[in-house]
Amino acid sequence: MRTNKFRNKFEENVSLILKDYCEYEPSRYDYIVKKKYIPDFVGQSEDKLLLIECKGFFRVGDTKKYTSIRDSLSDDKELIFILYNPNKKLRKGSKMNMGEWCDKEGIRWFTLNNIKNVFE
Repeated sequence: MRTNKFRNKFEENVSLILKDYCEYEPSRYDYIVKKKYIPDFVGQSEDKLLLIECKGFFRVGDTKKYTSIRDSLSDDKELIFILYNPNKKLRKGSKMNMGEWCDKEGIRWFTLNNIKNVFE
């Protein structure tokens, strides 16, 4: 049992009552949030359905949203970004830009200059 590492006084008080019955935060559990995603464009390559998202910037929560979408797709679907400016920072103060984030996450990205390469 974790001792004296409670997040707040209320949890500590509850632990005093439940100490003989329960452990405090002994493990983690995955969960899934079901949402709907509508891609900006959908196209077909030789072997995959391409879900194409046009991004000028990422809102708070977008990086998690898109990695979750990517992770939920079957092997015959692929999430692809068309970035307005791949050098734009992910957020204020970030060292990583949008193109670097896509590279890190294994998500192919293109710009207006090479957009037709999506289908090659």
